[in-house]
Amino acid sequence: KKQDDHNAMNCAAEYVNDPELATTRYGKTYTKLIRDVEAALTAPPPVKTPTIAFTGFPSNMGEMGLRATLEALGPIADLECVESEDFPVLSGKVTFEDIETAKAAVAQYDGMDMGMGTKLELTSV
Repeated sequence: KKQDDHNAMNCAAEYVNDPELATTRYGKTYTKLIRDVEAALTAPPPVKTPTIAFTGFPSNMGEMGLRATLEALGPIADLECVESEDFPVLSGKVTFEDIETAKAAVAQYDGMDMGMGTKLELTSV
């Protein structure tokens, strides 16, 4: 917007609504812009608190195994987890003693497949 490039603004808006059409129309001229828009759309939300919501850890780990896994990154202040009724996975919240450990947990585990065929999801609360 600062550059007053209306075509770039149209490209970005169109990419949000119809990525395939925007790539066809603007792909050669605005390749970097399209990559930047895609990166912004798929970027994980920033970790702003030491509390992380999670889902996807195998339920056979149990709470103790999950605690041991997460404590390998740093001290835990609080951990709540329940086994899903639909899948054999654990979901819940973990609060680390500091935000840096929470960031490390998201960086290490978010998107990881623990052998269950689904990816772990960790998001800041």
